Amino acid sequence: MAGIGAVRPLAGGVAALATALAIAPGAFAGPPAPSPPPPTSQPAEPPGRVLDQVLGPRTDDVPGTQYRDFTTTAAAGRVRGHVVRVDLANRSVAIALLRSPVVTATAPVPDLASRAVAIAGVNGDFFDEGGTGAPVGVELAGGIPITSAVVPGRRPAPPGPPGSDPDTVLGIDGSGAARIDTVRFAGTVATAAAPIPLTGLNTYVVPVGGVAVFTPAWGGLSRTRTVCGSDTDAHAPCSPDAVEVLVRDGRVTATGAVGTQAVPSGAVALVGRDAGAAALRRLRVGDRAVPHWELRALGSPPLRAALGALALVRGGAPWAGLQDTERAPRTAVGLSADGRTLALIAVDGRAQASVGATLAQLGRLVVDLGYPQAVALDGGGSTQMVRRPAGGALAVVNVPSDRPLRPVRDGVAVVPAR
Repeated sequence: MAGIGAVRPLAGGVAALATALAIAPGAFAGPPAPSPPPPTSQPAEPPGRVLDQVLGPRTDDVPGTQYRDFTTTAAAGRVRGHVVRVDLANRSVAIALLRSPVVTATAPVPDLASRAVAIAGVNGDFFDEGGTGAPVGVELAGGIPITSAVVPGRRPAPPGPPGSDPDTVLGIDGSGAARIDTVRFAGTVATAAAPIPLTGLNTYVVPVGGVAVFTPAWGGLSRTRTVCGSDTDAHAPCSPDAVEVLVRDGRVTATGAVGTQAVPSGAVALVGRDAGAAALRRLRVGDRAVPHWELRALGSPPLRAALGALALVRGGAPWAGLQDTERAPRTAVGLSADGRTLALIAVDGRAQASVGATLAQLGRLVVDLGYPQAVALDGGGSTQMVRRPAGGALAVVNVPSDRPLRPVRDGVAVVPAR
């Protein structure tokens, strides 16, 4: 990897960006993408790099990884960030999804990373904070579908930029290469009469008129909240017409009110509301009912792991129309063009030492770090980065804005290859 040139502070803030520190090509990713001018739909900014300085190399990096700090004054105040570059061509490391054993359980990133014996990691997807704890988007682990994405109107996350797909994911394929893709949920319940469409998997919102399937992976939390609200309003009343059907070995074993206990091992629960409830009420105990579902990636090869994300950078430029008003701590994942180099990125915020970044500023930072494609993950108090130096202990390396650390649903980690 190319070295990093001498570091000097940037004088003059944003006005002096054109004379900022030059970072050697390949310092963080290969091949690096040039920094494009900002999209015309976003506020104009002076030309030049966003980055002020990148601190020198560490001597305690685990092979296959490189940890660096960076700073900038381009976000109306000083910003400090952290980058862990991962060489996925190095057979000693791999990327893994961090998650708690059940969908409705959360934990701080250090706890999730410690369980996985991670070398480094960051928080992952947005989630139903203060509610079920379930993620907003897709979770796919070991090739097994865990959750589907909730309806866009019920996602407590900033909307993706115009033209982006709400079902965007960060995915890892069977070869270990990473890519940004789109994943759709599809499913049906085969019955003796007409098939019943499925509209979700282990999701904290059953769409109005829909039927969602819940597996034991949901955990012990009641499913009654999943039929509350509408597709656009979390505070709308709960549906007065909801039903749950338990299925085991392709046969209905019970029907009744939406369950408050864990789904039994070997069974699934079908939860319907409104028109979906009407379809399920036609089923009787002993009737044939064979549910099938899948998460379909639009790209290839198939993904073995994935989690939901917001589109941030494509083709070497930030997406046009990214949110550019609220500065906050941010988490992102950048990728080289071939998906063989990945960067975990955390930006500190909501503090005098680091004011944070807007999504648009985050996109420019990622491009300046040399990554032509990227996604944003949950930010704010969820932004946490951990690292385990060679021969050392796992520790938080950023400055999270929440203390104690916020429990999160999932994350992305570098782990020893198995």
